[in-house]
Amino acid sequence: MKNLNMGFFGLYLLMSGREAYQQAVRIVEAVKSRADLLKKLEGWERVFQFKPSDADPFYIEVSAGSMKIVEGLHPTPTSTIEASQQDLVSVMKGELDAVKAFFSGRLKVKGNIFATQELNDLLSSTFK
Repeated sequence: MKNLNMGFFGLYLLMSGREAYQQAVRIVEAVKSRADLLKKLEGWERVFQFKPSDADPFYIEVSAGSMKIVEGLHPTPTSTIEASQQDLVSVMKGELDAVKAFFSGRLKVKGNIFATQELNDLLSSTFK
C-alpha cells in the first residue's frame, strides 16, 4: 500500500475495488456543478465504458448536455477504456497523462479514440 495514512474511507474504497468508480462519481458531480463544463457537453451523445482490469465495470453517459454514471456494461459504448483501477484513478486525478499511458500500453481504448480524447480534455479541466 502506497499511502498508509489514507483514513478509513480511503482504505475502504481501496479494499472494496471501487476507487475508480468513486473517482468517476466525484468527477461527474464536479462537472454538473460547473456551467462552463456543462456547456461543453452540449451536442454530445456519447457513452464511455470503463473496464478496470481489477474492478467492476461502469460507464459515463453524456446526453443532452448532462452527464451520469452507471455501474455495469453498456451495450453500445462510444468507446471503451481499459486499464488497472489505479491507472484509471491516476488518469482521472491528472496524476498520469492519458496519452502517455495509452502509448505505453497501460491504458487501452477501443472505439472512438477522438471522443475519448475530448473526454480526457474535459476531465483535465474539471478540477482546475
